[in-house]
Amino acid sequence: MIIKDRVVNSILVYGEKGLGKKTAADYISASLLCEQKNGTPCGVCKSCRMILHKTHPDVIYAEPSGKSGNYKIDTLREIVENSTVLPNEGRYKIYIISDMDNTLVPAQNALLKLIEEPPDHCVIILTASSRSSLLPTIISRVVSLSVHEVSKDSCEKALAKYGYNIDEIKKSIDILGGNIGKCKSYLDGEEIVDAVTITKNITDALISGDEYLILKEFNELAGAKPMTLTVLNLLCEVIRDAMSYHACCDESNLISTYKNGAVRLSEHTSKAKARKIYLVVTKYIDRINSNGNLSLALNSLCSEIKETL
Repeated sequence: MIIKDRVVNSILVYGEKGLGKKTAADYISASLLCEQKNGTPCGVCKSCRMILHKTHPDVIYAEPSGKSGNYKIDTLREIVENSTVLPNEGRYKIYIISDMDNTLVPAQNALLKLIEEPPDHCVIILTASSRSSLLPTIISRVVSLSVHEVSKDSCEKALAKYGYNIDEIKKSIDILGGNIGKCKSYLDGEEIVDAVTITKNITDALISGDEYLILKEFNELAGAKPMTLTVLNLLCEVIRDAMSYHACCDESNLISTYKNGAVRLSEHTSKAKARKIYLVVTKYIDRINSNGNLSLALNSLCSEIKETL
């Protein structure tokens, strides 16, 4: 699109946490503003170097507010108002609005006018973990680009650059797959370690059919939306593995953080029941992404899982 001078003005980069959405947004910005103008950032021109160091005057990063990470209406209205001002140096003025998942409907509506009718010199790049967290009117007006895991070899090479122990790197990849960001968080001892532990505990509770333990583990997540979404996505992978093992009894196809648990879950749960649990969990991922009340969502989730069991 850059080479053919058919640049779109509104882009959404979406995918789960750790896959490089913000890196992709920076790369797109560099591609748009690179002095070589060939669709690929050269990495050495003045524009590329400023973007690398986040000092380019025409690349503006919106800042969310508060503990919840929401964007205030005033913040987005200010972007809309300033968008009419021409770029300082480059061909485009680029607004990067990351982590839109927690943005409430009134604030999204404040941004809608700019997305519907952006000035020719203005490009808006949004990032979110899920398209479902954004208004349908926004989704219909952006070009959506999904990000995915890299191969295990690529992930290993990327993590090796940080100087981690190779055995620990391989362990993190075995648990989390080709999600470089999550593997790095795991190696740094961040909250993903606790998320993996809670996912394993919930899986064990599902295997035993212990409703009290299921409720207890989900209550550990109360008030922690990012952790909740991480756990639910990890749990989906475990349940998916259980259904896969039901189908072919081949452990080489398993991708979750708890492969042994997935095999045992397949032995204690029918394929139909596993599918029902999977659909329940994915429904509540969408509900939480859409800014539903977290405590109510977790209580309802436990209730529906109980009915399924």
